[in-house]
Amino acid sequence: MEFHSFGDWLKRKRKSLDLTQAELANQVGCSAAAIRKLEAEERRPSAQVAERLAEIFNIPQTERTNFLRFARGELRAAPVEAREGFPWQISGKSPPSNLPATVTSLVGREQEVVLVHEYLLTPATRLISLVGPPGIGKTRLSIEVARASLTDFPDGVFFVALAPLEDAPLLAPSIAQALGYVETKRQPALQQLMDGIGDKHMLIVLDNCEHLIEDVASLVSKLLSVCPQLKIVTTSRESLRVAGEWIHAVPPLSVPKESSAIDVEAALRFPALVLFRERARAVRSDFTLDAENVQTVTSICAQLDGLPLAIELMAARMRLMSPQALLAHLKGEFVLTADGMRSLSTRQKTLNEAIHWSYNLLSQEEKKLFACLAVFSGGFTFDIVEASFSELFVGLSVPALITALLDKSLLQRTFDAQSQTYFNMLATIQAFALDRLQSMGLEATVRNRHLTYFLDLTRRADKELRGLNQAEWLRHLVAERDNLRAALEWAIETGQTAKALQMACHLSLFWFRRSDLSEGRQWLGRVVMLSDAPQYPKLNSYALAQLAFHTWLQIGPKEAKLFIEQALSIARTHGDEWNTAWALTVKGLVLIAEGNFEAAQFALEESKLHFRNVHDEWGYANAIISLANGAYHQNDQATELSLLKESLLLFQKLGDKYFESVSLRFIGMLQLRQSKLKEGVKALREALVLAQQIDSKYEIASGLLQMSHAAQAEGNFGRAVYLYWASRNTLDSIGVWQQEDQTEFENHLTTCHAALSESAFAAAVEEARSLTMEQAIAYALEKQG
Repeated sequence: MEFHSFGDWLKRKRKSLDLTQAELANQVGCSAAAIRKLEAEERRPSAQVAERLAEIFNIPQTERTNFLRFARGELRAAPVEAREGFPWQISGKSPPSNLPATVTSLVGREQEVVLVHEYLLTPATRLISLVGPPGIGKTRLSIEVARASLTDFPDGVFFVALAPLEDAPLLAPSIAQALGYVETKRQPALQQLMDGIGDKHMLIVLDNCEHLIEDVASLVSKLLSVCPQLKIVTTSRESLRVAGEWIHAVPPLSVPKESSAIDVEAALRFPALVLFRERARAVRSDFTLDAENVQTVTSICAQLDGLPLAIELMAARMRLMSPQALLAHLKGEFVLTADGMRSLSTRQKTLNEAIHWSYNLLSQEEKKLFACLAVFSGGFTFDIVEASFSELFVGLSVPALITALLDKSLLQRTFDAQSQTYFNMLATIQAFALDRLQSMGLEATVRNRHLTYFLDLTRRADKELRGLNQAEWLRHLVAERDNLRAALEWAIETGQTAKALQMACHLSLFWFRRSDLSEGRQWLGRVVMLSDAPQYPKLNSYALAQLAFHTWLQIGPKEAKLFIEQALSIARTHGDEWNTAWALTVKGLVLIAEGNFEAAQFALEESKLHFRNVHDEWGYANAIISLANGAYHQNDQATELSLLKESLLLFQKLGDKYFESVSLRFIGMLQLRQSKLKEGVKALREALVLAQQIDSKYEIASGLLQMSHAAQAEGNFGRAVYLYWASRNTLDSIGVWQQEDQTEFENHLTTCHAALSESAFAAAVEEARSLTMEQAIAYALEKQG
């Protein structure tokens, strides 16, 4: 079955209109070289270019969103037979996936993709480990295998980069985050993973496992033992050594013997030479493999042992020198054996020498920036590097230096979900760069600049997450999560307690909004345990209160009580009115969970008073909605409604859409209990719209569930079936669907089943099961006649 990539689709559409690359480029407003790179899958179009292509090729408005995702590499191409006009449409529901987009073509791994994919399709094969030395291409192979497997795993194909992780406790939460799971149940992240995956047909790729090998092995064994349909692919320098592991040693690309005569036609049967040609053409468009240079290129690839990364590094030098000059340098600076057959350790030595050789050809400022970039984790943008390090450079601009490193294949370019350009280093190159940074004696200086930038980012984010721009800032922090972890880890490791406390406090609202409660508890727990944390009472009090808040949400009131009492004591002792107010709010929630409503009321009323005194409307609104929570648990409906309406007005004034949505949802739930169906549905619809705007999947699922209750109460049982399934699908997709939910779900469906004919119920269930979240929201928001 044939599949289309975006580049292939673009080439076909261009030719169908009888346009040359130059003619299409003229219509788009870009260069012919850009079109060539798009068609060769060497580049992804910007949002503006993709929109212009949609206009040129008359893509219907209803297809524009999916077309943009297809162009950006977020949707896998569908079989040609599906719909020739819209190859991004996969029949049925598209499986969820977070596979990274690629910007270069895959060379020489086609048979291995097929082989590993076939093993994945073998029922008895549950775990495949791709092993090999650095630079052999394990990561790229794993991504292509996963991409080829998308239609085989209806519950999702997910990629988890482990290289940025330094701490084993973050392993399970990071996988859960990659799967899109949120934490709302009182259970560890690993247990949530096991429960959330359950018997789903899912594939997970764990990339770069070697530095956490024992912890990865333990986690993988547990997941596979309790999730019967789960399959896992790992990449590592060594195998996991667990039961059932199928090991595939990734070989170097094949290359002819250096001593053999070869012509161009024969040369192109060797992937190593093809890779060299393709990457050389990327930096010098007139480069060709011909009779004059084929033997030289063969010698280069042979001396590089067919290591893909080493070949790419050397091919990038074609912009500056001829193949003959490159070979002369290699022979002079590399220590290699004659026959090209080397042990694993020698291959690693060859790669290190290739990186070192590329590094030696850099200018002094390029070397310095290359070393500085080693401190980034998970990628960086022009703006971030310029803001962090521009003062260290006096020659070329930072963007110009980054471009130079990209041209020399020492950096890779990727794109985030908003088409923002990011750059990163392969793990092997980053390790070399970090060694250079340390040898320069600059690591502390550079890491402190990195910390300063991201501490300032979190300071701004903490304010923005309470107002109108919270959706944008949540996306921003998610994109920088690995850098934030690295900066916070550095602050803790180096005893910069004030900065560590500040950063954890600023990020606590982010962890709450994202439901990353385990991660929040871990970081907050570490910073409050720093020996000199008591020297910073304001920060320490707030961090303890936030630790209590996260613990209350995830574990329970008993475990949270000690932390909140400490936070309140510190705040009162130091006359800190704001922290006293916030600690009282959290204490009130803890007391409500314990059933001590009188004490909770007293604490929350005092909290309101303090927030008024310090003129903090956001904190005051939180105290109000917390009081509403107490009224709910006491079934005091009149008080609950009054408080919810007050909190709603305050959050609307502040622009906090998250808590505005929560307030509206609880108002709607209360009105449903009071049989005020029209008013309740109106509030729930408004809550759902807001939840969609801020992409809070838990609030979306909760809103859909309440809308289903409303439909059932109205006697619209077919609609109720649709919405019950929509809520279930969404809760399931974020890993929070539990057995008790299933029991309640089946009880509601039983009621609906009894009210509908057998055929009507079966039809509703069949159609509702395949609803996407977007379709479900659209259906829920439809006006009913």
